[in-house]
Amino acid sequence: MPRSVMRSVPFRATAAIAWVAAGLLIAAAPAQAQQRANLLWLEPGKVDIARIIGLPPAMNAPEQKREFDEVLQITLGRTPEREKAAIADQYQTLARFLEGADIPFAGNQHREVRLLFREAQVELGIVLLSVRRLTNRQRPFTVWNKVRVKPCPGGRPEGSSFPSTHAATAALYAELLTQAAPELAAKFEERVTDYGESRLVCGFHYRSDLVAGDKAGRAVAKALLAERAFRSRFDETRAEIRLALGLK
Repeated sequence: MPRSVMRSVPFRATAAIAWVAAGLLIAAAPAQAQQRANLLWLEPGKVDIARIIGLPPAMNAPEQKREFDEVLQITLGRTPEREKAAIADQYQTLARFLEGADIPFAGNQHREVRLLFREAQVELGIVLLSVRRLTNRQRPFTVWNKVRVKPCPGGRPEGSSFPSTHAATAALYAELLTQAAPELAAKFEERVTDYGESRLVCGFHYRSDLVAGDKAGRAVAKALLAERAFRSRFDETRAEIRLALGLK
């Protein structure tokens, strides 16, 4: 089952969360992070994602057919330029999220920013596992409904399409980034929409997958910011986040 993490390769590997978590343990973290009793910021069950996002439509429901038809039309009408951007958006990284919004990001120069957002993304991936185990929604390109949806070339995601981890990751990024750079909030939100639309363009998700993912990402971001230890770490990194975005 795919898991959402920040990586330099497309989102596919089943051991992604464990891989990132191991890296976080090895990395030299700030003093506060080293003093934590465990790797995770949120206690198990802190965010009830199943209650927040609900379940997808049944595969034989009219709503499901409408959503399939929408994806089919979007994929039939995609241009080579939009397809290229959608393929690039398969990379779930903060750098790619910002690149697609034409926002400069000096990530290589700001290690603590990369580490903080990576940890937040690990939290999101773990929370999403609890609801992904409850669903087995077929992705649009795997469904036969008179006409097949043609997916984008390259790697194809596996497992349940509900909720969209890309949409969740984008919403998580936007919520956290807005806390540090509120003057860019509108651009972050535009990018959330664009990032999610890429999943429709490639035939990988339905509209309700994006809606559910967006709710999940925002819920996890808000839960993290409500945690005293994470909030303290975030506030300590705020100035560096702004510098990484080219802001004063």
